[in-house]
Amino acid sequence: MKESGLKLPTRNVLTGAVVNWEDDEMAGLGDNPENLTLSWKDLSVYRKKKHQTSIWRSAVYEEVKVLHGVSGVVSSGNLVALMGSSGAGKTTLLAAISRRDKSAMTGYLMLNGRLAGADLIARISGFVPQEDLSIGDLTVSEHMEFMARLMMDKRSSAPARARRVQQLLGELGVVNCTRTKLKALSGGERKRVALAVQFTHDCASSLSSSSVVTSTVLDIKELLNDPPILFCDEPTTGLDSSAASAVVSRLRRLAIGGKLVICSVHQPASGVFELFHQVVLLANGRIAFHGTIEQADQFFASLNYKCPVGFNAAEYYVSLLGVEVDKEMESRDRIRRICNEYQRSEFATAIENRVGDVKDEIEYFNGTSDEKNVYFERYLTLVKVNYFVQFYWLMWRNILAVKHNSTIWIAEFLLLMFVGLIISVPYAGHFKDLDQRDIQNAEGLLYLTITETIFLFIYAVFITFPSEVPVLLRETASGLYAPLPYYLSKVIFWIPRAVIEPILFVSLIFCVAGLQGGFMNWLGFCFVCILCANYANAYGSFLSAVFDKMETAALVSVPFDLVGTMFSGIYLNLASASPYVSWLRYVSGFYYGVESISILQWDSIETIECKTKGVPCIKTGPEVLRKFGFAEENFWRNCVCLFIMYSVAHIVAFIMVIKRSRGTPVY
Repeated sequence: MKESGLKLPTRNVLTGAVVNWEDDEMAGLGDNPENLTLSWKDLSVYRKKKHQTSIWRSAVYEEVKVLHGVSGVVSSGNLVALMGSSGAGKTTLLAAISRRDKSAMTGYLMLNGRLAGADLIARISGFVPQEDLSIGDLTVSEHMEFMARLMMDKRSSAPARARRVQQLLGELGVVNCTRTKLKALSGGERKRVALAVQFTHDCASSLSSSSVVTSTVLDIKELLNDPPILFCDEPTTGLDSSAASAVVSRLRRLAIGGKLVICSVHQPASGVFELFHQVVLLANGRIAFHGTIEQADQFFASLNYKCPVGFNAAEYYVSLLGVEVDKEMESRDRIRRICNEYQRSEFATAIENRVGDVKDEIEYFNGTSDEKNVYFERYLTLVKVNYFVQFYWLMWRNILAVKHNSTIWIAEFLLLMFVGLIISVPYAGHFKDLDQRDIQNAEGLLYLTITETIFLFIYAVFITFPSEVPVLLRETASGLYAPLPYYLSKVIFWIPRAVIEPILFVSLIFCVAGLQGGFMNWLGFCFVCILCANYANAYGSFLSAVFDKMETAALVSVPFDLVGTMFSGIYLNLASASPYVSWLRYVSGFYYGVESISILQWDSIETIECKTKGVPCIKTGPEVLRKFGFAEENFWRNCVCLFIMYSVAHIVAFIMVIKRSRGTPVY
């Protein structure tokens, strides 16, 4: 453990040079506009704990207090570590003071002594989560381009964005990985890319020479979004000591440059622990200590918990504040004593005095032109990109993800064509000289055409939202984009596939099976199958948006699809079905699709031979329609109903996406 006043040179793992970290400290930090003070007072966080004893009973939710009235204060120029054992509340406190946590919360969060709302905190801070959630099929350069386009001021020029991205990739040592997919990166590389995304805020945006500002001439500084606060959730987790030291060293350099960097860490190595300016120790949702590393040594030594020489101080403190399984009561008594002693200590008193009284946030923006107002106004004047730009770049990301996974899409398409070949070959020649035995066979082919189309496109999008909800929550919470352009980008992106593949699928079946009616019937078949494919996309997105788990969605969709196929007209004669159950056909996309292509096919058949004796003779196509309970005049009604079901499913799915986007992201 380093003694107070002793200067130990440390190797800077970024440059390889031996430096004395204390020589470049920023002395005399005061509360001025360029030096923020973030404080929290009597902060408590409540979470809902779910209890469900049976699947037949509604779940009961219990409100659990996970943070117990904690207070603290940190200032710019400091690298702060939030430490504690698992479940101590590190990530909860980090999410609370960064206003990323949407749980029930009481207490005060202040900037320079004034209340700070979630919008202001989000604008002036970056958040690096423990697990970097992103679309893993993008390369590093593509991911950075996407983030830069949506995060930076819309008035920044393309060359400025490109220069900033290249600069960050070079500084963080991932310039050689720009063409590597995110999912192929190592843990350390993913951490550095996540840091680079947050540093994208540090961009000196500039207006092009042809830009005109009508209201006022903007200073270049007003076009910056240089966040003075950076929150990092366990940036060293999963990294070896060298990589962890490199990441924390980079964070320390940022702090020394004037930023406030707050990290939750779990038992850092000795060399890494020494890089932090301050430490906040938590246990069971309470503050066990808040101060410098030297002060921590003094405090625990005063309680007869002196860290042994040569022992990792961070590991020692965390072990003191952890619960031992075989000594649970003793451990909890020790934790309670340490927390209580801290509350009575001079260190806690000093922190409480620095936190001070609470002032209203409106004092930031009271119309006067003092330094504080000018400083905070620069974050409020950031011009975010509009919905059209968000939609464009979300579409761009969708297209790139498919481009990098083209083999999967090609395999799915070949599977579709193979299924079309399998179901059409047995019916080849049956439509040329139809007799009574061919009627059921022909209707079976029409049924298979619709069911295969619908099922394929349902499950093509079935896993979309369950797999992307964590990314959606994280990116919407950070203000990257809104739910509307996100959902529209998905809907529009699915349409080309739901048009091209049904056309090729129908063309194959039409040619191999020898369906009747010529070009106009082929055109009608394509139109109906395209409607069914898009309805299936909407239905699949509805299922994936409404239900959190695919298993639950399957439990609901399987019986619904079973009823839908039962009332499609192939298994049950709809003309003779009981009116108490026959209404179920009207909620079945299978029924609308099968009836529509049956109308197209059987209307084109004028005569059917009666070769088999003793079997009722159906001589025309319209008679076949009546046999199955179909009506020729229902064609356009069916098409309209498919479109209505498509629209309703998308509307409900979009509402659920909005609802889900308001949830608390997983950090």
